[in-house]
Amino acid sequence: MSEIAGERLETSEAREAGQSPSEVAARHKCFLCSRTYERQDHLSRHLKSHENERSHRCPDCGKGFNRADLLNRHRAAHWKTDSEPLRKRTGRACEACIKAKTKCEEQRPCARCKSRDQICQESEGRRSSIHQAASPDLTDDSPNTAQGVFEPFASSGGSHAYSRAFGGHREATDGVGSDAMGNLSQIGSAGQPLPTTSSSQMEEANLLLGLNSRNLNEPAIGPSQALDHDFHSAAFANADVNFPDFFEQIMMPEGGNRHQYAAPFDISNFTQDLPIDSCDFDFSLLSTGLTRPPTANGYRQGHTGEADETPHSDIHLRTKAFEESPWSWSHWIPERYSHAFSGQEEINVQENRVHSADQLTSPASIRIMHFDIEQPARDRMIRVVTKVAHRHLSMPSFPSLELLEDLIDVFISQDSNEITSFIHTGTFNSQTARTELLLASVAAGARFVALPQVWKMGLVIQEVVRLAIADVFESDNSTTRELQAIQTMYLWLHIGAFSGLRRKTEIALSFLQSPIIMLSWSNAFKRSRYEVITPDLNDSDDELEAKWRAWAEQEGLKRLIIAFFIFDSQVAIVNMKNALISPAQMQIPLPASRDMWLAPNAHAWRNIYYGVKLPDANPESLTMLDFFGNNVVIQQLGNMVDHRLCMLAACHGIGHEVWNFRQHARLLVHWKNQGRRDRWLAHQTQQRDLNDDLTTLQTHCELQSSSSQEALFTLELHLMTLHVDLEDVQTFSGKSGEEEARKVLPRIREWTDSAGARTALRHAGQIFLIARSFEKTKLRDFYAVAVYHAALTMWVYGMVASNSGLQSGEDASLNTSSHLPPGGPRGPPRQQTALDGSDEKALKAFTLLGQGTPGINDLNENFVPLVNCKAIMSIATALLHNNFPQSVHGLPALVANLASLLTELSRLSSRE
Repeated sequence: MSEIAGERLETSEAREAGQSPSEVAARHKCFLCSRTYERQDHLSRHLKSHENERSHRCPDCGKGFNRADLLNRHRAAHWKTDSEPLRKRTGRACEACIKAKTKCEEQRPCARCKSRDQICQESEGRRSSIHQAASPDLTDDSPNTAQGVFEPFASSGGSHAYSRAFGGHREATDGVGSDAMGNLSQIGSAGQPLPTTSSSQMEEANLLLGLNSRNLNEPAIGPSQALDHDFHSAAFANADVNFPDFFEQIMMPEGGNRHQYAAPFDISNFTQDLPIDSCDFDFSLLSTGLTRPPTANGYRQGHTGEADETPHSDIHLRTKAFEESPWSWSHWIPERYSHAFSGQEEINVQENRVHSADQLTSPASIRIMHFDIEQPARDRMIRVVTKVAHRHLSMPSFPSLELLEDLIDVFISQDSNEITSFIHTGTFNSQTARTELLLASVAAGARFVALPQVWKMGLVIQEVVRLAIADVFESDNSTTRELQAIQTMYLWLHIGAFSGLRRKTEIALSFLQSPIIMLSWSNAFKRSRYEVITPDLNDSDDELEAKWRAWAEQEGLKRLIIAFFIFDSQVAIVNMKNALISPAQMQIPLPASRDMWLAPNAHAWRNIYYGVKLPDANPESLTMLDFFGNNVVIQQLGNMVDHRLCMLAACHGIGHEVWNFRQHARLLVHWKNQGRRDRWLAHQTQQRDLNDDLTTLQTHCELQSSSSQEALFTLELHLMTLHVDLEDVQTFSGKSGEEEARKVLPRIREWTDSAGARTALRHAGQIFLIARSFEKTKLRDFYAVAVYHAALTMWVYGMVASNSGLQSGEDASLNTSSHLPPGGPRGPPRQQTALDGSDEKALKAFTLLGQGTPGINDLNENFVPLVNCKAIMSIATALLHNNFPQSVHGLPALVANLASLLTELSRLSSRE
């Protein structure tokens, strides 16, 4: 510790003495973290701490150290008695002893200079330094707290990884280390031992911390490695990665001993506020943490002590570090003078065509028809761009006609393949369509292209569309009733909400209410707005064409409203906010058959209509609200309605009730202890009713061959959310900081021991199972975030279950008695229960009786228990990557952010 204090004093004195930066840099410098030393032996000793081999072992307790002198001081702590005074450590040697590299003492002249009859001259650092004592607790923390914590991933990352990790850590703590060292020095010089942590406190601190510090040099799994990694390899089973000090503080009671480390990132946020031309995110700072205790229990039995008071500066530093975290959403403040085109000041695309190899489109999406773009339409696009953004945006080259055609074709084909399709391809005409809609289609098509130049250009055009359509509404208010104008709004809102960029996401969610209000004021949610339009066999071609176009306009409005309803529900679930559209508002008629919707012309539309029409069926008399209340009615209509769209909308409709239940649960969290057990029992009854409704709807979907994977996926997510509070899970993981995480800890522990937790885990595993069967490139946007929520739920449960094994002195991965309900029997290892499997008997035994070891299967069909936290997150990362197997140029921005976040959680996991 004194060495580090001396280094800080040397640096401050160098500034006061007016030394140039070149003179300071001329000292011995660490090539890994850029620390500087005056002596080569100090640098050599410092480099050993990077290796973190801890080869010097204490014969008494087995604790390892990187330096022999630290081991000697540690052993002295074993031999010391309470009656012995604290031995003061020399704060600063004299100049002669420094040059001779020998020990010095506090008295002047020192014994060595006196024996040699030479001048004992004070060093410059001593004149302003303070004496610092060394206590057993302080020396034990020296290799971690004083030298900095060095992560195992650096062994595989090389010097570059070190320089990024520790360079960022030094910046985060710059300017506060001197104060902290001064506080420690005052404690030591007063002859007071540093406070220690009681065994009961250490039991709580062990949660999210590993068993010991063995195999710390094991490299962490990156995104690409996770794809084909064998999670049952010996290296992975024994590896141990330091978990952030943040979580130790969560598990400690108030006033616990804390260290100055940055809090982890906001795990609820998966966006970035970085220039879109920069995709190289550095999270190495976030992986700093504490080295695990060397024993299974992590502390010596009977070791007690009092925790010190947390300095105010400690809290301030944690808050500041959390606010500056690149993943922090709650504390994000936009930069001053940032605007729509900050970081994206030009449109310069050199690509002329989009090849199939560069597309991130679904294999089932086929090009129904080709849309030609004439030069006048391209000129109109350029005119809109220059009108809106001429002050901030330059255009060295605007996309060619061929590229514009390809992007519109990609969007139309992808939209036609989506369940929530709302663009009628048969009547869509690029020559008569709104220019803003054409630009929005280009931006939407760019989302499905992996070329960086193209998808970045799409984000620029999305901003142009956002501003342009606002000008349209301002200049002519009647356009709020035009279908194409509202379709344009939907496209730029959807692109922004799932862009993976902070600013775009916030603005999109802020403007989501505007088109909903426009639709509401135009009575678009009412059945009275819609007419019954049916073709007749005696219609002339002109009459049939007019009917078809009128029907397409009306059907497009219905489908747009349903698309808004589903989109609103999805962003509400993703961001855990209230939805804007209530299911009770959905009084529109049921959407017509998908085959009728995709009919290329009027004659095909009429033929399909008479092919699916049932004699006694009248689908126009039923509304979506009627269907939400009684899902069976859809069976009476045959193929006259779009079953897949109706079922997906119904899944999101019941999701509103799940959200209301979760909000009510937060209100009632303390009521059962305050004489209001009647309210709590009614609340539990509501949970059972919702569970029955969701299960019934799930069974209905499974029995229909036309049911979509998206509907089953959404139902599993609702069933999981019904039994776990995702807000608590994210708060516990660091969303709102250390203090809030500590407050939610009792609820997390209570939930972990409940049958509801096991039910939530079962549905989380089923989310993984359905996600594996998703069509390629479709596991994005809402569905990718849902996979992350499921992985985080299993991750938190695994850490709590692993800690139960630590506190009992057992290996939680081998003995799963901690998974039993409270008071359950304890016994030998039991049967493995794959939560993402199809063995209903084993899943019911685990859910209802707590029998079996819960886990999921990796890519090689090997069973991985939930207590293997690192493997769980790595499997989730691989799941996202595998849905884009041929993506040479990377993943979509939001999916890439989620994969990076899962990778970081994998590296920071407490137990593998």
